[in-house]
Amino acid sequence: MSTAIHETPALHQPAGPSQERASSVVAHNLLARSIAALALSMSVLAGFASLTGVIEGHAWFPALVIPVLAIHLCSGLLRGIWGLRFLALPVALLIGFMALMQHEAMRATGYSVTGFQWFMAVLSEAVLQFSTQVPPVAYSRYAAFAILLLAVFISLLVEVLITFKKLALLVIIPLSLAPVVASLFKQEGAGIGYLALVVAGILVFTALVPFLYRGAAPKHHPRFPSRKQLGFLSASAFACIAALLAASFWMPGFRQGMFHEGQRPSGDLLASNVDPMLNLGRDLRSNSGATILDYYTSSKKAPYLRTAVIGDLSTPRWEPTESLDHDAYFGDTMMENSFTNFNATEQMAVLDYSGGIKSAILPLPNRSNFVQGIVGDWDWTRETSVARLSGEAIAQTKSISVSYAELDLSPQIAKSLEFYGGIPDDMPGPVYRQLPEDPEQTLKTALDQALKEAYAGADDPRSDLEKAAAIQDYLRSPKFVYSERTPLREGYDGANKRVVESFLERRQGYCVHFSAAMALMAREAGIPSRIAIGYSPGTANGKTMKADDIALNGNLNMSLEPDAELTGYSVSGKNSHSWPELYLGALGWIPFEPTPGQGQVPSYAPEETKKPEAAAPSVNEVPTTRATPRLPESDSAPTQDTPVAAQQEAPAAPSTWWAVAGVLVAAAAVLSLAPLRRRRLWQQRRDESGGEGQLAASLWLELQAVGADTHNPAEPNETVSSYTQRLAQKHEHCAQDLEILGQGIQESFYAARHPSAQQSQQLRHSLERVRHQLHQSLPVGQRLGAALFPASLRQAKLRTVPGRERTRV
Repeated sequence: MSTAIHETPALHQPAGPSQERASSVVAHNLLARSIAALALSMSVLAGFASLTGVIEGHAWFPALVIPVLAIHLCSGLLRGIWGLRFLALPVALLIGFMALMQHEAMRATGYSVTGFQWFMAVLSEAVLQFSTQVPPVAYSRYAAFAILLLAVFISLLVEVLITFKKLALLVIIPLSLAPVVASLFKQEGAGIGYLALVVAGILVFTALVPFLYRGAAPKHHPRFPSRKQLGFLSASAFACIAALLAASFWMPGFRQGMFHEGQRPSGDLLASNVDPMLNLGRDLRSNSGATILDYYTSSKKAPYLRTAVIGDLSTPRWEPTESLDHDAYFGDTMMENSFTNFNATEQMAVLDYSGGIKSAILPLPNRSNFVQGIVGDWDWTRETSVARLSGEAIAQTKSISVSYAELDLSPQIAKSLEFYGGIPDDMPGPVYRQLPEDPEQTLKTALDQALKEAYAGADDPRSDLEKAAAIQDYLRSPKFVYSERTPLREGYDGANKRVVESFLERRQGYCVHFSAAMALMAREAGIPSRIAIGYSPGTANGKTMKADDIALNGNLNMSLEPDAELTGYSVSGKNSHSWPELYLGALGWIPFEPTPGQGQVPSYAPEETKKPEAAAPSVNEVPTTRATPRLPESDSAPTQDTPVAAQQEAPAAPSTWWAVAGVLVAAAAVLSLAPLRRRRLWQQRRDESGGEGQLAASLWLELQAVGADTHNPAEPNETVSSYTQRLAQKHEHCAQDLEILGQGIQESFYAARHPSAQQSQQLRHSLERVRHQLHQSLPVGQRLGAALFPASLRQAKLRTVPGRERTRV
């Protein structure tokens, strides 16, 4: 009489589990754990190495290596030592804490604050630097500390996930964080090499997961992948890296950033401030139309607004000097200055901050001399005419009125003033005369050649003003083209010695390149120079303001007629600009405008009468609202005889290949999940030992799973003999193997005659042949469906493996 089997029979449990544990070795598979820890460390470090370009330089990276390696190696080895597993996470936390506390940013704390207060201050400063700069963010110990903190957090999160086998493969999520950030904000993308290392580390760890956890494998289970498994792993790694390499040619994120170049995760500060390191080109390319400031002016010409000045051009990185002497003021103040007001007209500007002030740097017109409306303390750097507000002033100031001198000099008057007294040797300071280090004389050669061309069309200029005007006319001539994107494509974006050399050769760039080139050309010609950063004249917004409506004190009232009307302008990120200032005798520092099609040419250096007609913007350029049209981009500098239409680039055909490829890759990955899960279940059941009936239970479950997958499911109450006989009648070609399976399983279940090693191998081979024959008997369409969507995975009972219901680290 046959007996119905509703569930898999209870198996005989081995006696004395405590005795088996006591007799086992103290350490568990330390080799596999060490390799897995190294693989995870490689993935973490490679992911963060891809941030090179988001953070400037590599000086921040060495501080990550030892903490990341120590966290993963110590945690992995401790998990493999019996009695010390509970120490894995506490030791990892301790290592991370020590790495953070020993960082130079934390060691710089003062005695008046606690460690936690200083930690929050350092973190706040790092967040501020990341949120107010365009990548690459300037290296600082605060930025380096933030990266170390993120690396420690990622490593600890990975260790928490791999504590549980069911969560182990979720490490892919935190390990992908750094490459995703790099692919979003880095100009050249995350980098295929770094991504390949991340993927390789994840694959190695995945292959070792079955060998890292106790209780899941029988006593004599292998402790390391076999040669066949290693070969499969190598092939998988090669295929994944090849797919990444192929995808990198059309998918964004690998070789170029996915976001528009220049964007940053800074909330409402996105592309709305001028980068202090002359990376404002990214603000221009972002084409942000968000209004930064509304202001009103009594002048017929909207003024430039300065926020920073760069004087030292001899260093590899050009940035404002923060160590200059400054005056501390409070509220309404007449500022000390050193410029001349000869033949200048007093004008007034009203800065409207009704929406709040977002930056401590106060954008002021050139030659400002009186400020009214600041509520609180503020600093004034006399040498650069830059104002900085205190925190109180930022919070409470709503409107600022400024009196400034608008210089209106003819070339003849300016030339006369230039010769008045000459330029003393110690004025304005040696830093404004120094050129970058040039051991190979490449910069000097480029500057001399540019000056030779500039002077050739200026009838042999002799005075500094004539030389400056010749340089300005040369850079604004048709020999140069305004382009915001060519420097990025050609790899000479920004401003430094190398960039200026490339710009003078390529002759395409934007305001940063024109101002930097004129500043260095002036120094080569013996004229002190510097670079001002801020905003070009804004766009008229149609608003006006009556002088009678403004509460002014006596100093500002003197510069306005009672019925004067002020014209309103709006400034956005598209007005980000830089321009050179040259020191000319009694004139002092005066601005020039070498960028073609931008801003206003000064009256003392008027542009030549004959000039080519400005062309419409290139169709590849994002249109802007600048008042003056820009010259189009081209691969070579245009000549006067070149038609405008010929200079314009053809529009790039929109490419959707990367999207199609991404969808196909994602679909393939999803479709492969079920077959991989099904094959893994079969391997786990096949690898069971023959002792205590576990192999028989595994073979019975696998036989039912094969039947379910091939449209031959077992009935709920069907016995082993009944099921095998029914299958044999329907599939006679595998009847012999089904008979062997039925007999072996029933003898193990009911007679406790468990198969020997040789018999176990025979039973496995029989089941493998039954599996093959049943799948081959299906039509092609059903066979493909059975492979991609196994029906056995939809039944909870058929997804189990005897002896592996519980798994622990």
